[in-house]
Amino acid sequence: MAGIRLSEVVLRTTDYERLCDFYSVLLEQPRSVEMTSPASGDPDEPTRICFFNFYFDHPYTERIAIFECADLGPGKSSHGMHHFQLRVPGIDALLDHYRRLKAAGHLPIESANHGPGTSLYYLDPDANKLELSALNFASQQQMRQFMDTPEFKTNPNGFAVDPERLIEGQRAGQDLNKLVWQQ
Repeated sequence: MAGIRLSEVVLRTTDYERLCDFYSVLLEQPRSVEMTSPASGDPDEPTRICFFNFYFDHPYTERIAIFECADLGPGKSSHGMHHFQLRVPGIDALLDHYRRLKAAGHLPIESANHGPGTSLYYLDPDANKLELSALNFASQQQMRQFMDTPEFKTNPNGFAVDPERLIEGQRAGQDLNKLVWQQ
């Protein structure tokens, strides 16, 4: 599909330090960004997050992320893939995908402005979680500056967005790059 690229693979673990150390050695680089999330009762929400960034060609990024998640017992619920991310060129393309998937009967299970990007999350027919995402910043420098803020590091989930509200704003000629920041 034109304009869409694999952007992020997110792994979940109960042994955060060991997995982060492994990927640091494998990728021959230090941890790019680390943060601690606010406490949540949802076992799927991470308590610590680590990113290993290794490619940026605006608007595309490639990274491996590690989420420290609750130990729910043996099996894939505690270890393995949390989700994967596909990046689209911009918010307009993200809304095009939303409309096309909605017409085919697929609605997102959640949507959010995480700061660096705006994302729609879907479950595929095998219940694999995938994230369609568009960057919210015009440059890597702007994105990194935002990711260094206490606001982002203490709330990497950001806030919910309504794709239908974005489509209404798009139809009304509003600037989508500003509209995604309105709660």
